Amino acid sequence: MTDEPREHRPIAPPETKHPDDRARVPLEAALGIIPGVSSLLKLVGEFMPTQAQKSRSKWESAISARTNEHSGRLDEHDQALNPTTTLTGPSVQLAVALARAPGDGMAGRGRMLADLCALLPDVERKAVEQAAFELNSHGLVTIDRAIGRDNWWLRLTQKFYEQLDYQVMGWGSSTAEDARVLAKLLLEDEAREWTPTLHAASGWEPRRFNPAFRALLRLIPDECVSGEVQPDYPAQSLCLLPEDRAELQKLIGCPETPLPAAVLLWQRGKP
Repeated sequence: MTDEPREHRPIAPPETKHPDDRARVPLEAALGIIPGVSSLLKLVGEFMPTQAQKSRSKWESAISARTNEHSGRLDEHDQALNPTTTLTGPSVQLAVALARAPGDGMAGRGRMLADLCALLPDVERKAVEQAAFELNSHGLVTIDRAIGRDNWWLRLTQKFYEQLDYQVMGWGSSTAEDARVLAKLLLEDEAREWTPTLHAASGWEPRRFNPAFRALLRLIPDECVSGEVQPDYPAQSLCLLPEDRAELQKLIGCPETPLPAAVLLWQRGKP
């Protein structure tokens, strides 16, 4: 792909009144009324098209070529802006195992290599390690190291939940769609600004609630979000202003859009 502009000459419309056709077209029209001649004229027209027909054919070819080129360039831009990564093999297996492992939808406790191997007992230790660092390279997990080659811990990121849950968990909705549900619940009752109350109103387990709640918090200014450190939720409470409620109302009114497919899982059979 190049950043240099591509020069294109304008595509002229097909010529309709070519001098060579001025005599031919009326003559063919006159001969066409003679029995048996019309078929012959069709055959002649097939192998010897008029100049207008030739011009239109060239115009259609030029339009098709230009359209195909534009489509290709749009695909290139889309791929550059929204790259898609497909996970395969042990990386898929590890991602699915991590998603389905017991958890609360937060970063979670750090899992060491031995913990990851326990999730995939049929996969070689080296392959599990490589899979963990592949997930790390895509921002789906974070890996913190201490002294020693194997002395590291893996934790899940918000991107992990947003990109993989809708492919793995079978909830019928994405994290973004769940965030819209929470926004609606918040607007229905101010008491739900206390997070445990909002959680109870959702009816979801923490594993589903917390990623959606964290996605919703991106719309709320930090000063309206409680900042105490606690293990249960991304924030213990909210203090929404009218402008914050307006933003939540906009979120609810947005047309449903699919989550950007930045990371796709692939394996034989269902994940």
